[in-house]
Amino acid sequence: MISKALFSQSCKANWIKWLTVTIATCAMLAIVIIVLGNLGINDIRDSLKNIFVQADQESTLKENAVDSYDLYLSSINGYESLEKNINFIIVLNSTFDTQVNQIEADTGKTLTREERAVIINQITDGIISSGMLASLGLDDVTARVFITSYLTQYSDDELNGVKIPPATIEVEGQIITNPEYITYIKNLMKGAFLEVIYNNAYLDYINKGYNEQESLNAADTAKELSNDAIENYKINGSPSIYDYKTDARNAVNLVMKNETIESLQNSGMTDEEIEQYAVSSKVISNTAISTYQLWLEEGVTVEEAKSHATESISDQLDTKVAEALSELGNMDIYGLIIGSIFYRIAGLLLPMVFVIMVSNNLLAGQVDSGSMAYVLSTPTKRRTVTTTQMAYLLFALFSMFALLTVVSVISVWVVGGNAFAINYGEILLFNAGAFLTMFAIAGYCFMCSAIFNRTKYSLSIGGGLTIFSLVCTILGLFGSAVVPSAMRISAMNFFNYLSIITFFDTVSILGGTLTYLWKFGVLAAIGIITFIIGVFRFDKKDLPL
Repeated sequence: MISKALFSQSCKANWIKWLTVTIATCAMLAIVIIVLGNLGINDIRDSLKNIFVQADQESTLKENAVDSYDLYLSSINGYESLEKNINFIIVLNSTFDTQVNQIEADTGKTLTREERAVIINQITDGIISSGMLASLGLDDVTARVFITSYLTQYSDDELNGVKIPPATIEVEGQIITNPEYITYIKNLMKGAFLEVIYNNAYLDYINKGYNEQESLNAADTAKELSNDAIENYKINGSPSIYDYKTDARNAVNLVMKNETIESLQNSGMTDEEIEQYAVSSKVISNTAISTYQLWLEEGVTVEEAKSHATESISDQLDTKVAEALSELGNMDIYGLIIGSIFYRIAGLLLPMVFVIMVSNNLLAGQVDSGSMAYVLSTPTKRRTVTTTQMAYLLFALFSMFALLTVVSVISVWVVGGNAFAINYGEILLFNAGAFLTMFAIAGYCFMCSAIFNRTKYSLSIGGGLTIFSLVCTILGLFGSAVVPSAMRISAMNFFNYLSIITFFDTVSILGGTLTYLWKFGVLAAIGIITFIIGVFRFDKKDLPL
């Protein structure tokens, strides 16, 4: 079915074209990969992406700093309210003692702990409903925690085995609170206060979508920060006496710095780099709190002040501009240049020229020049001629892309192998897709050469369709998804539907999907069908011999 003499003749007639096209295409691909690999062309893209990532991280840091600052201040203010209303505890003590004594006197027996618990609940309900805790700024749930915590402890009549001294002592007609007992009550109230803060912080983070461990860490931080605030209050006195806002800001800045250090401990960074990030976190925290304070002084709401203090770059940009810049930051430049521009356009140009010229010369050119009459005057049959010429065209294409594959793999290895933005698997699929695309193009060019007896018709239709597909691919590139929306002309995507090269789906290859498989199947089917039509058509047609 194949004539060795005719195959050898085709090789000799076209080897210069094949060698020129192959060397030029391989050289272009090697230069593109090596130059892009050494330029680090994605650095600019990554820098832009990092700006937005860092801005979002800073925004989160600012939000945490402002929230922690508010928590610190509210902890001081809340504890100060407890301090100022400590006499409320004495009222509880007196109320409880009065009721217990009265009941015991009436019944003539000592109340059990369970019976005292009933009185505790009655007192608690009465105090909450009376509004006595309004000055404390406590809700009913928190108030109940405070009251029952105190009364339950007091009802045992002792603390850690030691009898509780009287709540008050009368000295020269004046009622003086017992320092030890009041200290105990304060600690009890402080514990309940911190527990409420812990639970609120935990629930807040859970509701925001954080996982269990992150929420627990946040709750621990909130509790520790509030405890520090209360201890500083004890040392420095009332907020009216010391600069508690500066104290709050410094404490929060330190927490932000320490949390940054802790989060980077196992990141592989050096101690110096971690320290730099930690200091940066402290500066960002301080700036956010200062901005928050300034906006509050302008009379805006707390929500507005927080919004101004924590906004990121993306918040300051128009929505469309922010989306466009974000898309640029995520753009795969290597995939665009190597996958879409080289393999689907530039890398196919010279092989297309080779296929158009050679497929035309293999059949139509020889018929037009009369040399086919000489070939067929020998015992060589038409089927042998067509299958031999088809075999040569396929061999030339296969060897061309086999060499191109070797060059591309070596080039990727030279610039860093798997560290390169496009890995070996993707580069092999690119070459396979390019070969199948040219296989389909070669099929219909060979079919045109087999159908027509004049080269002008063969070149016009086979070559015209090929060049038309290439031009449509170039125009369609500006409307495809690989081009960022800021530069994309969506209407131009229409041209992609007019090109056979559209079935060479480099986006699917880079995206890790399998869509490219059925498209590769379409290209293979086009090539097989058109080659078969060309062979049978040449066998049946009349030749001007």
